[in-house]
Amino acid sequence: MDVNKVPKQANGFVVEDMQGESLLYRIGSHQAIHLDAAGTVIWKLCDGSRTVQEIIDLIAQNYPGLEADVRTDVREVVELLERDGALLEVMKSG
Repeated sequence: MDVNKVPKQANGFVVEDMQGESLLYRIGSHQAIHLDAAGTVIWKLCDGSRTVQEIIDLIAQNYPGLEADVRTDVREVVELLERDGALLEVMKSG
């Protein structure tokens, strides 16, 4: 995965927050994506303003010594959400 890409939430999803976790529902289909607490944080950070690497760095600041685990988790969640159509890649300006 290219950690320099900028993921952005796709339109057409309704988010239901439940005690730190989320369910993403695709409007007009029966698709739902469950995100645990970590996945929910990653989803919220995918707002089209930061790269995957910036998301990794931001989260890793809160988990010293677990940078490799954070990198793996962020990449897996972003790949899952891209595969399910919940994230798009945008070009970062600047």
